[in-house]
Amino acid sequence: MKVVFRIIGSEEDIASLEPNEEYIHFCFRPSEKEIFNVVRICPEIKIIQLPISYFRTLSNTTKTLMSMNNIEIRVGNVWGHRTDIDTHKTLNI
Repeated sequence: MKVVFRIIGSEEDIASLEPNEEYIHFCFRPSEKEIFNVVRICPEIKIIQLPISYFRTLSNTTKTLMSMNNIEIRVGNVWGHRTDIDTHKTLNI
């Protein structure tokens, strides 16, 4: 299935999110606060994708809260994507 992910390259990109975003990929290590801000801004969110090294550092509390809200946390990378050119990327999941 092809899905269009909103690429978040830095903390500053969070402010530009639209409430209807459903798929988010973090290119940086988000804090728990930043993850919860994204969930607050985007109430329709379905998937948050992180590189494996960032996923490993997520707390069990964050993982549990995402699961309780039916938000899937996926492991994956977006290689060679420049957010200054395009903020979205289509990926196969």
